[in-house]
Amino acid sequence: MKFLHFIFVLAVAAGVGVPATLGLPMLNTELDRGIAMASVAATPQSVFYTQAEEVYTQVRTLLPKISGLSRADHTALSAKVTDLRMALELVPGATGRPLPPSVSAAPPANL
Repeated sequence: MKFLHFIFVLAVAAGVGVPATLGLPMLNTELDRGIAMASVAATPQSVFYTQAEEVYTQVRTLLPKISGLSRADHTALSAKVTDLRMALELVPGATGRPLPPSVSAAPPANL
C-alpha cells in the first residue's frame, strides 16, 4: 500500500488527475484511520488528534484531484470527511480549535 500511496502523491504533485480506482481506496483507508485516531484522542494536544487533523487536511486537498469518481463515491467520501471532522470536534477541549470547512457534497464538475 505504501507504493501506491507514493504514486498517488507523485501524481497529485505533478498536477495529474488520479484515477478513481487508485484514489478511492486510498482515501477510504486514510479516512478510516483518521476517524479511528480522532476517536481515541483524549485531548487536542494528543498525537492521535494531530495525526487525525493531518488526515483531514490531506484528504480535503486530495479529494478534488481524483478523476472519474461517481456521484455515489464522491458523496460517500464527503460523508466520511464530515464524520472525521465531527470526530475531531468531539474531542474534549477541541471546541475552540478551528478546522477548515468541510468538503462540498457536490460532485466534481468533470462527471
